[in-house]
Amino acid sequence: MQGKLNSRLSNKLFFAVMGIALLMGLLLSIVQIMLDARQARSELENEAREIIAMMKEPATQAAIRGDRILAQHVVEGLFRNDAVFYAAITVSNSSILATASRDKHKIPYRFLIAPIFGQELSYTLDLQNNDKAAGPVKPTVYGNLEVSVDPSGAAGVFVERSKTNIISGLTQAVLFGGVLYLIFQGLIARPMTSLLSSLEEIDPMRPSQNKLDAPSGHEDDELGAWVQKINDLFKAIEKYNSKRRVAEAHVERLSNYDMLTELPNRNMLLRRIEQSIQNANSQNEIFAVLYCALDDFKSVNLLHSYHAGDKILLTLSDRFRAELEPSHTIARVGGDVFGMVLPGISNLYQAADIAQTVLDSVRRPFSLDNHNIALSATIGITIYPNDAQNADQLLKNAENVMQLAKSQGGNNYQFYVANVDQRIRESKVLERQLATAVEQNQMELVFQPQVNLVSGEVRGAEALVRWRHPDRGLISPAEFIPLAERTGAIVGIGEWVLKACCYALKRWHEAGFQHLTISVNVSPIQLHQSDMVATVKRWVEETGIPAQHLVLEITETAVMDNVDLAIKLLKNMKEIGVQLAIDDFGTGYSSLSYLKKMPMDEIKIDRSFVLDMLEDPDNGTIVDAIIQLGHSLGLSVIAEGTETPEQIKYLQECECDVAQGFIYCKPVNEESLLRFLSQQSEKVKSTTHHSGLPHKL
Repeated sequence: MQGKLNSRLSNKLFFAVMGIALLMGLLLSIVQIMLDARQARSELENEAREIIAMMKEPATQAAIRGDRILAQHVVEGLFRNDAVFYAAITVSNSSILATASRDKHKIPYRFLIAPIFGQELSYTLDLQNNDKAAGPVKPTVYGNLEVSVDPSGAAGVFVERSKTNIISGLTQAVLFGGVLYLIFQGLIARPMTSLLSSLEEIDPMRPSQNKLDAPSGHEDDELGAWVQKINDLFKAIEKYNSKRRVAEAHVERLSNYDMLTELPNRNMLLRRIEQSIQNANSQNEIFAVLYCALDDFKSVNLLHSYHAGDKILLTLSDRFRAELEPSHTIARVGGDVFGMVLPGISNLYQAADIAQTVLDSVRRPFSLDNHNIALSATIGITIYPNDAQNADQLLKNAENVMQLAKSQGGNNYQFYVANVDQRIRESKVLERQLATAVEQNQMELVFQPQVNLVSGEVRGAEALVRWRHPDRGLISPAEFIPLAERTGAIVGIGEWVLKACCYALKRWHEAGFQHLTISVNVSPIQLHQSDMVATVKRWVEETGIPAQHLVLEITETAVMDNVDLAIKLLKNMKEIGVQLAIDDFGTGYSSLSYLKKMPMDEIKIDRSFVLDMLEDPDNGTIVDAIIQLGHSLGLSVIAEGTETPEQIKYLQECECDVAQGFIYCKPVNEESLLRFLSQQSEKVKSTTHHSGLPHKL
């Protein structure tokens, strides 16, 4: 309680003002007392001198005549003053004519006045003849008058006056302090109390809603200015709080929602999965997690623009919202990947139906800049609690099974099954082993001949890499090439293939087949290596093969990843002298304007068109159009995947230049290829009309 009282401004002002006023009053009283003491002593001394002066003449006469009676009268006259307590008249021979004394007055404060007035005041006056008629002769001293005065009487009066001075000074100080306190209270404490009451009504979240008013009479002084500054500060605080809340909401949205589609992001998706796990556990239900990735969406971005890709993603998001239930969570996990949580499903068939709905939504054409764009997607599905027990693992397993489904062709959905994780683990083991496959001489080449459809001669061969695993035997390129590209091992493998092909071509030429060319597939990752051109040039120069007999096959998508950079790189390749071919033509999104700019020599028609060109008229039309397009651009055209004489005949009618496929020869090792070359050469020499007939090895 005492501390609270001392903490109030009005109380602090009271104690401070009264304390200072009393101290000043006391100091002024002390100064006044000191001045009064000095004046009282001076008055006492003057009074004593006056008394002595009055008795000087009779005392001198008594001394001159030696009159004791007169001297006694003089002494008695001195004692009429209460202050005199001793008096004596002596003559020159030190004899006393008259003397008298009495006790000093007894007063309780003598020890206090002694430092000011002393214990007594003693005076001695020479009694001499002051006759002026005597001239300048030195006066004769006849005796002395001695008087001692007790200052206690004057001191008593002084003490009483001092008491009055102190009481008066302190009273004036209290009155003055009270007036000052009232002034401070009225001008400072009371207005501050009023402001404090107003401040208590301020809402901390919206401080500028209740404006502070300046105390009455203080609108234009410092208190009014202070109140105005506080109001301005409250406005600034509320403005800052408003901006901070907007920023926090924005950060919250950034951390939980995708800014393009406004769908939940991966973080929010994981929280929704965790919430679904809790609900499923409490209600003994199952739910599904879908991991949906678009197939080859990067080509759409490269062919059109990233803005166009964003429009497609927005359209797709709207489709998902419209076609899925409100209880389903739809999230954009990243890029072209969406995640979905399907709570409360009753069985796996229901999850499959929803996945099919999602695939159908993606497959519906997208209208963009007066063009219809067709897309597909691949979906991985996990079921809680069968496939995982936590949100991270459910989403990870869904992603893994999606990747597995995509490696098998995509455009479908696949459930997570017990052996998927094992297959993924095996894939990871293969990734590690693939990194050292070249160093351990596990890679080998096979070759598939390319036959001129006019002359029947073997024009060259395409080199295909195989991995002979020490434990698993021969591994298909469809299995290890994607692994190599994902891990970056394709760079080392690609250089080994290029070197081995250059040396193989050198051996073929030395064996008498100087007209042969060799085609080498170049990975998109290799193509964008900064030293790719230097690597090709090094092996061409080291082996001494004619550069024009080396054909580098590049896919459409590899070129379209970065068209300008690819064109520059291909032109640098052409400066070496090698030939360039577009592989799998027709499956990508090549633009004719870009195709005209690229320094290509050949076009290879993708096998998917060749296999069905006789059964599917559209494919036949596409094959014919590609051949005509290639010839109009001055390019040679090669058809891959030829297997029947009817296909060869159709290609000859379309004036295709070269064919490659099982009808001539499966991919074989170098020794078998040389044997096939010899047989085919003899066959061509013996007849000039069987250029299109198949020859089995």
